[in-house]
Amino acid sequence: METRDLDYLLEVQRCGGIGKAAEALGMSQPALTKAIKRIESEVGLALFHRSPNGVVLTPGGIVFVERARRIALEYEDALKELRAIQTGEQGILRVGYSPTVPDSIVLRACRQLMNERPAARLRLRRRLANDLFALMSAGELDMAVAPEPPDVGREFATMPLFNDRLYVMADESHPLQRKARLKLRDLVGEEWLLPGMNIPLRRQVNDAFRRQGLPEPALRVETDFAVPALLELLRGSRMLCIAGNASANAQRGLVRLNVDPGELELGRSVGAIVRAGGYVSPLAQRLVELLQRAKPTAATVPLE
Repeated sequence: METRDLDYLLEVQRCGGIGKAAEALGMSQPALTKAIKRIESEVGLALFHRSPNGVVLTPGGIVFVERARRIALEYEDALKELRAIQTGEQGILRVGYSPTVPDSIVLRACRQLMNERPAARLRLRRRLANDLFALMSAGELDMAVAPEPPDVGREFATMPLFNDRLYVMADESHPLQRKARLKLRDLVGEEWLLPGMNIPLRRQVNDAFRRQGLPEPALRVETDFAVPALLELLRGSRMLCIAGNASANAQRGLVRLNVDPGELELGRSVGAIVRAGGYVSPLAQRLVELLQRAKPTAATVPLE
């Protein structure tokens, strides 16, 4: 089987149809159909079956395509490493970072990297952590700077950068600000701004309430994106959210509530996350070193 066969398989799976995949690959539909049949003949089982909307993977196809994706990424890593050895070129470093990681840390490190390596080029993406991990799995990112997921598993490896903490935040005029020590039961009935259930922080908060035998937080606003401007929604309101205790938040009139950390622990580890066993270029290694030297300030946004 040739390496291009992996491209055929992965594109058909991504597009969900022979026609769309053929167009994306720049080949005719009959030629791609013939190639898939040839691959299936070599494998000895059907990898796709027709559906009303195109084609879907068979159970055997799911297993095979997952392996094919790993092989394709390993092959791409090998080529990158050999090119770096042969030419000494710095190449392109594709970095994603979570909105909950202070921009100043990431961008200062990137600026220093570019000053040190004039030939280096960067592609930056700012996404929620779950999206960053999906992009890395697809081979579209070399590294993500994000809170370490609790279920990092075998697919990713983490190089620790720093630890920080998030807090329950509210407007400075919120009645709960007058209480010196809060339990989660004191927050029952309050309205919240929180991310969707696909974000680990949301599940962490819900679990903390359930452990105390309390109802989950009542949402007023649920969001699937993270920008500092979201905190403007809290100003003058009764809503609560999770954010960093940064000076920018104080300027907005937002102050952290003194919630018992024994009931809601919001400490986290931020790391440089790469694919386990993947090629980490010298450029990426240097960026990790610069990030590790950075002195973090508290996160300033309410997600993750």
